[in-house]
Amino acid sequence: MGNCHYEIKVNKNEFIWNNQEGELTFDGAPALLFWDSAIELFLKTIEEISGNDVSKTVYEVTGFRMGHLVSSYYEGRTDVVELLNEYSDIYKSAGWGNFEIHEYSYESKSAVVRIRNSWEHRIFKLADKHKAGVLLPSHWAGIFSGLFQRNMWYKMTKSQLEGHDYDEVEIFPSNVTVSHNIHELARKKEQESIMELEKKVEERTKELSSMVQELSSPIIPVLKDILVVPLIGKYNEERISNLMEKSLFELKRLKARYLLIDLTGIKSVDSYSIHGIQKLIQAIRLIGGQCFIVGVSSELSVQILNSNVNLEGIQSFSSMQQGVEYAIQQNGYELVKKK
Repeated sequence: MGNCHYEIKVNKNEFIWNNQEGELTFDGAPALLFWDSAIELFLKTIEEISGNDVSKTVYEVTGFRMGHLVSSYYEGRTDVVELLNEYSDIYKSAGWGNFEIHEYSYESKSAVVRIRNSWEHRIFKLADKHKAGVLLPSHWAGIFSGLFQRNMWYKMTKSQLEGHDYDEVEIFPSNVTVSHNIHELARKKEQESIMELEKKVEERTKELSSMVQELSSPIIPVLKDILVVPLIGKYNEERISNLMEKSLFELKRLKARYLLIDLTGIKSVDSYSIHGIQKLIQAIRLIGGQCFIVGVSSELSVQILNSNVNLEGIQSFSSMQQGVEYAIQQNGYELVKKK
């Protein structure tokens, strides 16, 4: 069957292929090979599904945790400078690009990493993106978090996509953690969802309010000089104000003298609504008109009395017909049955 086992060393790194099992190991650990285009498709799919904000956090968290995992393989090593050089060789051998530790200080817990021709840069350049990647910079923040035994974060100071010869990443101590970023993203998304819901509720409320204003309290001319306004449902400040505005406008426009306030459609009435009716009657009187209350049931009459709102001197009738007949008489006319 031929040789099914291949080994090769690149620098100090060992690659072993087992064709029979379809396995590749890199320095003794199982590994995978991907084309840049496949990784590009993977990242693009995450962005397409998750959006820019979520995908950026996913890349940063993934890169950081990968870096922290790498540093855990070398836990206990004290020759940090040599170890960092080994890291650089490993990444070059794996096709990740050329990584150079430009500055490093264990005392101040800081470092500057310069990266040339990384797979992330190659993919972003291929995709014609103009913003530097975040996965590899956060990856180095994870590595140094493990080496320095404290939380580190990163800042991009130079980018190949902006015309520099390399990506330069500054690594420094920070209170920012990947868990913090995840929670912040979750809170942001939750807040965005709440704001979107509030916006929809506000829009819907405006639509319903407008509909209610159009449908409620129509001013109906019934006979010469006589208008009727049927009240429907409960009234708040906005509806009372709208009722007064429409009633006064129509009374003046039609040069009417009488406004009949019809309570037939009211099952129960609160003190606020009764106060509103009282204010409407007073406003109509101020412009020379008269108001009558019609459609008052026995239950409503009790509620009005218990409200302690003074409606003394205001004509009221149990039915619309009685109110209209009274207004006609006050207007100098009478209803006569045709012979």
